Amino acid sequence: MKAALPLVQTSNAKNLGREKETVRRDVVVALSKGELTDTIDARWYMGRSSQASVVYCSIWVKGKNQYFSGHGNASGYGYHKESAAFQAALDSAGIELSKSVAGVGDSAISNAYRAVARALGYRGKLIIV
Repeated sequence: MKAALPLVQTSNAKNLGREKETVRRDVVVALSKGELTDTIDARWYMGRSSQASVVYCSIWVKGKNQYFSGHGNASGYGYHKESAAFQAALDSAGIELSKSVAGVGDSAISNAYRAVARALGYRGKLIIV
């Protein structure tokens, strides 16, 4: 999988932590030339009601002199909503993947992290926490 970054910085992410329940957070740290750098922060949210079905995702992506962020959501049934919301957040940030991860699952999100980190210029190890 490959990622293409937008030519201009984007700032579309929304921190919904005050109004929604944070259900997942991934922080991707790159180890490059002996330094640790946090490159991607992805957060997923859902409403606090037991009837909530919409999954929201916001991402913040940082490179050496680059910054991109976006948000998206997914609703409905019968597919992996976290990866669909993640793809929508990438779209909002202007980040294009060679293969969509929408509805595919967690392993596709991990592959997207690697592709985005490579597009940012990181070639070392990635740590997802």
